[in-house]
Amino acid sequence: MNMNKSNISKNLNKPLTVLGMHKDPWHNTGACVIKDDGEKTKIAFLSEERLDRVKDSRNFPDLSIRACMEQVGVKNYDEIDFVILDYIENENWRLDQFKRKCRHDVFLKNIKKEKIFTVNHHLLHACAVYFSSGFDSAAILIVDGRGSLKETQSLYEAKGNEIKLLEKTDKIGIGLLYAAVTHDIGWTILQEGKTMGLAPYGEKINQKLYNFPEKYNGITTDYSDFCEEGSYNIIQNHKKPETFEEKARAAFEVQEECEKALLHLAKYAKKTGKNKLCISGGVGLNSVSNNKIRIHQPKLYDEIFINPAASDTGIPFGAALYGFHILGNKPINPNPLSPFLGPSYSEIDIENAITSNLNQYNSFNCIKENSFEIASKLLRENFIVANFQGRSEMGPRALGNRSILMSPMGEENKDRLNLRVKHRESFRPFAPAVLEEKADEFFEIDVESPYMLFICNVRKEKRSLLPAITHIDGSARLQTLTKERNGRFYDLVKQFGKDTGVPVLLNTSFNVNGEPIVETPDNAIKCFSNTDIDALLIENFILIKSNIDQKIFSS
Repeated sequence: MNMNKSNISKNLNKPLTVLGMHKDPWHNTGACVIKDDGEKTKIAFLSEERLDRVKDSRNFPDLSIRACMEQVGVKNYDEIDFVILDYIENENWRLDQFKRKCRHDVFLKNIKKEKIFTVNHHLLHACAVYFSSGFDSAAILIVDGRGSLKETQSLYEAKGNEIKLLEKTDKIGIGLLYAAVTHDIGWTILQEGKTMGLAPYGEKINQKLYNFPEKYNGITTDYSDFCEEGSYNIIQNHKKPETFEEKARAAFEVQEECEKALLHLAKYAKKTGKNKLCISGGVGLNSVSNNKIRIHQPKLYDEIFINPAASDTGIPFGAALYGFHILGNKPINPNPLSPFLGPSYSEIDIENAITSNLNQYNSFNCIKENSFEIASKLLRENFIVANFQGRSEMGPRALGNRSILMSPMGEENKDRLNLRVKHRESFRPFAPAVLEEKADEFFEIDVESPYMLFICNVRKEKRSLLPAITHIDGSARLQTLTKERNGRFYDLVKQFGKDTGVPVLLNTSFNVNGEPIVETPDNAIKCFSNTDIDALLIENFILIKSNIDQKIFSS
């Protein structure tokens, strides 16, 4: 750190503008800008991949920085009070690199040194989850692959604006173990979600592949006797999974170990005496493990919060919140922050994108009147409908603003969507979105799940009604919706519920396999035009493929 933060907060005038960023050459680069003019606070947050269209982008976040500045009304870098970024290998931003060099020809070279703060990676994960939770006191678990100087797992406690590190470890943890088994199955970096989806298929296979060393000691879950340091190789003698059954068994075993390890860490975090728990780091996206903590008896915590950008996508968010609340000493928000913080697009932006793509593709009809009602009818008729509304959601999972939707009621809908649009492995489930007030009717859950970060069981009597979103083990990665949080997406699910008796829709990210989620109206229309998506509800317009019989929706 290059300046005493206590002196900064005392001397800072009330208006404050901060830029948080996660830069090259690390994966999931991005930016977040918070501007407080003394009367109103504006936030914009975006991953670089959404604009450069490179999945899990490692590029310097030029595009996302500019987009966030424009969104909140920052015209140039001179208006920014603090620039906060994390580090992995070196606190000097010019030297923070590994294998691939980072760029030096960037705006940072022109920023005064006293404005730039490089901060511990795990601390920024902690800021991202705690300062967006609405809590005023909590224990914070960071469970990651690797952070600053090889940290893997950390425990913090927070009260008010203060976040205090209690313990950390650099031993190979559950995140690296999960990644190593993911590689052993045959996948690559950042594909652990596939392992989680495959795991239930291995539960009943009578074959043990691994012997994980359960060396739990406080914040440490040590797998250094199993994993090779500095790689994703497994050093323990074992049979490498080759068949589908063996790969499923491998996934099941590491998922089971993840649940045990995370439950141990959650229990250990109770030493803080806190009744609320925040979880962040890449392992925080493991919805199955999160739910095991939630349903544990006796109950460990009154509330658990995981931010939807728990992975490194959330580091820019945490960096900006660090600058705002810790350096700037701004009061924390008593309510959870919205996950919808991407750039906004005007009706003119959308009309221009429609016109441009109509001229290029000429493959769809554009309708403005009754667009919402038409979308609802198409969903009832088992068509694939994409939804684009408002500002984009943070994190790797679509939460309704950049989503592809379908009826959950047709058994064949999962395969149709996969074959026609998503092109994913057939074992991977699709998630349901349900009206929060109806969730308990269809799912075994008694808390809100707004970000798809808790897996729960579909009620047995409802599984035959919801085959397209029910996983092989009867579970679902649930998103609960409210009118206040989800706006028109809530209305669409509600209308579908009125028409069918089932206030649930299948919700998956608006992209094709291997590409980032769409961001701009142009991205959305191009994805729609180049795939077998039947219709696109884009704000007040609905675009419908020309080959669809108008009689289906004209009535």
